[in-house]
Amino acid sequence: MGSRSRLLLRLRAFTLVELLVVIAIIGILVALLLPAVQAAREAARRAKCQSNMHNLALAALNYESAKKRLPVGFLATGPTTIESWGWGVYLLPYLEEQSVYDQLRPAETFIQPMDAARKGQRNLADVLAASGTNAQELVPLQTSISVFRCPSDSTPELVPCDQNGSGKCDIAALAYPGKSTDDGLWWRSFRDGDGYKAGGANAKDFLPSTSNYVGNKGTIDAGCPTAPGSPGPPNWLPDEVKCAGNGIFFANSKVTLRQISDGTGKTFMIGERDRFCNAGTWIGARFPLGGDQMHSSLWTVAHTAIELNFPNTQAYETCNEGFSSAHKGGGYFAFSDGSVRFIKDDINSSLGPNNKACTASKTDTNRCRSSFGTSIIGVYQRLSWRDDGEQIDDTGY
Repeated sequence: MGSRSRLLLRLRAFTLVELLVVIAIIGILVALLLPAVQAAREAARRAKCQSNMHNLALAALNYESAKKRLPVGFLATGPTTIESWGWGVYLLPYLEEQSVYDQLRPAETFIQPMDAARKGQRNLADVLAASGTNAQELVPLQTSISVFRCPSDSTPELVPCDQNGSGKCDIAALAYPGKSTDDGLWWRSFRDGDGYKAGGANAKDFLPSTSNYVGNKGTIDAGCPTAPGSPGPPNWLPDEVKCAGNGIFFANSKVTLRQISDGTGKTFMIGERDRFCNAGTWIGARFPLGGDQMHSSLWTVAHTAIELNFPNTQAYETCNEGFSSAHKGGGYFAFSDGSVRFIKDDINSSLGPNNKACTASKTDTNRCRSSFGTSIIGVYQRLSWRDDGEQIDDTGY
């Protein structure tokens, strides 16, 4: 090889310094590009989440058009029964999920007593009881339905129950410790501490299908007890005054659009719940009698007595009772006119008196559906109360 050829080879080769510079430039470009890619992916996930909520709200409005009322938030049941259908299951025919609905055959009122062999329409407790001898009964209850899932959330398709890291429910160890970070454990189960009375042996560790969307119960944080003088099962009657909320979905609710007197475009219908704050399920409620408990109706509804994206979870009075989102800075809400808006988590939020103290008297000023009186209440809470009579400026949220 001549001297000229050797010179050309030397000119074409990279020096070590040049190579390192090129690598550094590539690294910088990747570092700049990766956040942009992640941001684009999250934007797509947020758009899908927003679309899901819009579809759910439209399904609820289509239900209202057909039935002249919105679906019940959840069915109040007798004290010996621990599961009941929630609003999500009644929307299935309006979400192109008729086949799942037909398999479940949900009754729109609770039928006493529970009966695993019931034909025709039936209770959620009936289905779970029937699964003791026929595991196929659980299949529709564990069907993942994409419209109920926010892509930004990391909750598995079935809501886990893992209180000690074993991967199984440990009911005896339930302590509900409050926490401010996600330790990967799931301190909540869709059964009771007596070993799942209704479900039978095959359903003791039953995990329900996940939903990231919960109904607006309003501002009230109260239970759904037995009515005064109720004769007990099978003729147990819920106390409808105590069960009633001031939102859209609550125990035995049958809210009409006419009753949303503050305006459908100014009243929450559905909000988000993410993994950290215990994502819910579309199938219904567990032990709805204890309406203020994290293991009960709060599987399917939420109240605004807890601030949006409250930083603590698991213990009572934490974000597992309210709305939360995997999106930074706030969360999506579907309003009662079908619109969906992003509500910032720094929205004005303040409460009046403790609504757990409400009484069962229809004439008592402290009853569950009482007026505000002189109490100060935040914009966040006013958006969840369907008939507070207060006008909200659109610039306030």
